Amino acid sequence: MGNVANLVLYIIVGLVGGFIGMKLKIPAGSMVGAMLAIIIVKIVLKSEWTLPKNVIFLLQVAIGIMVGTTFKPSLLPVFQKIAIPVVASTVILIATGILIAVVFSKLGVLDLTTGYLGTSPGAMTVLVALSFEHNVNAMVVTSFHLFRVIFVVLSVPFISKFVVH
Repeated sequence: MGNVANLVLYIIVGLVGGFIGMKLKIPAGSMVGAMLAIIIVKIVLKSEWTLPKNVIFLLQVAIGIMVGTTFKPSLLPVFQKIAIPVVASTVILIATGILIAVVFSKLGVLDLTTGYLGTSPGAMTVLVALSFEHNVNAMVVTSFHLFRVIFVVLSVPFISKFVVH
């Protein structure tokens, strides 16, 4: 298939998967459903096709817009109250990611940059995009984050029901 046909196929598959995930009330169902549907179709079709760079750019801009629109100036006082925990948790998470990446690198499992991008917390889309920009193993980085996102999303109901309350 050509780029346009692949793009149309994956948009349709993603929309269907996202709709099914939402209807099944899976946490973050539209995102998880779209991801899983496309992964399943790619496995069935044995497809190695990836999005063209211009489409990746547009999607990253769209995600940036989506995240940016969630900001409200009224959040500034809230951030002032939580600044120390936010900075502390960020430093701890980054340090942990570096430590794990160093261990994987010393064991010869992953190179340092792939290990760091794969184990770093954060938005999967940004970290996968960084893996392309830094010419590291994007498939490995994607695998780390795909598993993490699915695990976190599916564990939220359990955590909120049994641990938080």
